[in-house]
Amino acid sequence: MEGNKVDMFSLLPESLLCVIISFLPFKEAARTCILSKRWLRIWERTRNMEFNELFFVKLGESNEAKEAQKRVFLSFITHFIAHYKDKFVDKFSLKVSDPQSCGDTIELCAAFATQHGVKELRLDFSNPTWDENENLEMYDTLFQLPKHVYRHESLEALKLYSCGFAMLDLCNFKALKDVSLGWIEVDAYALKTLLYTCKKIENLSLKKCNLKHFDMGDQELGLRKLVIDKCLFLGDDFIIFKAPNLVFLKYYGVVGFYEIDVRPYVMQEADIDFAQLMPIYEECGDDICHLLQYLSSVRVLTLCSFTLQAIPSGEEPVRIQCDMNVRHLILKTQMHHFELCGFMFLLNSCAWLEKLTIEIGQGKIFRDYRRPYPISFTRFWKQCFVTPECLRNTLKVVEVKGFRGTMNEVQVCNYLIQGGSVLEEFNINVVKNEDDSSQILERRYANANVLLTVPKASNNLQISIA
Repeated sequence: MEGNKVDMFSLLPESLLCVIISFLPFKEAARTCILSKRWLRIWERTRNMEFNELFFVKLGESNEAKEAQKRVFLSFITHFIAHYKDKFVDKFSLKVSDPQSCGDTIELCAAFATQHGVKELRLDFSNPTWDENENLEMYDTLFQLPKHVYRHESLEALKLYSCGFAMLDLCNFKALKDVSLGWIEVDAYALKTLLYTCKKIENLSLKKCNLKHFDMGDQELGLRKLVIDKCLFLGDDFIIFKAPNLVFLKYYGVVGFYEIDVRPYVMQEADIDFAQLMPIYEECGDDICHLLQYLSSVRVLTLCSFTLQAIPSGEEPVRIQCDMNVRHLILKTQMHHFELCGFMFLLNSCAWLEKLTIEIGQGKIFRDYRRPYPISFTRFWKQCFVTPECLRNTLKVVEVKGFRGTMNEVQVCNYLIQGGSVLEEFNINVVKNEDDSSQILERRYANANVLLTVPKASNNLQISIA
């Protein structure tokens, strides 16, 4: 029977194989050339092209070696384009640093993509050595969007990084659905005009952009996904918009003024991280609480260590909780005792919580932290006299990622196990670093195994340690 097996792919026409291969990442599509003689050239008809300098250039080598590798990379692009046989291209991506040194190739790529009816165009001229987690800086435009692109009105997705453009000319793209901008200055007024004019835009991503503010006015936007990631606000830290169809929001930045109008229960997920921290965190508690009230209907919510420290510090009494519809809460935390009050605040705010994920990492801890109310951190969990409603009624799954076995981590897990009346799963993932000694790993696992002996509030609870 084994000898009678037939390779079903060999029976398919080449036109269909080209469609299938276009669903693969460009690098994986190229690897199919080793399958057989028939596959040797099929990958060259993919409609999903990604020319990435880093596929050829090794950053750790000498400048002379990198220049030679880049020449090979540029030669590969021109050869591939010159021999491309299909009529259409769905996605075209070009990532290359120092674009001024290869302007002719960039112009060639833009002309090729538009002439082949490209739907999604990505031009990335950012430097791969830039650290997106560094302090905010001003980034200059390294190259201008080629003029060929503005004449391609059927473009549906445009992603530009360190690439300048005429914002108002983008309004010609009536079919545009997806816009991503990064490492450049963006005029807020022009951005608002674009969103007002191109009604089909559903996804907007701004990464490491310089903005005066993000005030999109009173008109309703058609956005379904909005990402504002580590942008530098040169004027006011305003986040103002109306987007009744918004499903997903990601905001990594400073604490600011928020006026967000979204439709309750349409928005499903929010990821909030105040990566660019304010020096006086005590003044942020009320602002963060107001933001969470705007997001109260989301089902999945991700919050950072700074939120845990700052949210109980506002002028409003900490006992006033946010009434949230969150079903899955993800907390990025260091499990420091300064975060404990915020941790409890959120548990009390999420009465319908079904799943809790604790991602233990290296969040910044503020040494000038002040307790929001009289409490002893050494006896914190014994002073929590009222068990949060979610622990009594709804919380079924707890995940702890990056468990290191510290006292606070063990005590938090202990509290959840003893208080979670309907818990079904408690999954502990112990952190394993390459430079950790065997003694450190043994101690972490020993502290995790202690939790297996903790009295369980739920008879159905299964605890796993990995």
